[in-house]
Amino acid sequence: MKLYEMTFSPTGGTQKAADLLTEALDGEHTAVDLTDSGTDFSAVTLTPEDVAVIAVPSYGGRVPGPATERLFSLKNGGGPGGPGGWLWRCGARMCIWQPGL
Repeated sequence: MKLYEMTFSPTGGTQKAADLLTEALDGEHTAVDLTDSGTDFSAVTLTPEDVAVIAVPSYGGRVPGPATERLFSLKNGGGPGGPGGWLWRCGARMCIWQPGL
């Protein structure tokens, strides 16, 4: 199992919240900065055993478009729903995702 911290935090506030949650979970984690448009997000592959802390700001209950696009470009290595099918579309500020729950 790998732990990923995926954040879209243009001003840093969401990053601080994500760090607090990720630090409370055991184990090392891989950070994925969804704010950085220069990152190759398709190089990140999630498997059914992986856990991802996904933190994005919510504006009127909506996730910023660039964050959604970058999350959908991640590879789904065997999780439910096929590529991109795992993303929760919620107005929550932070979600923990684990395929197969």
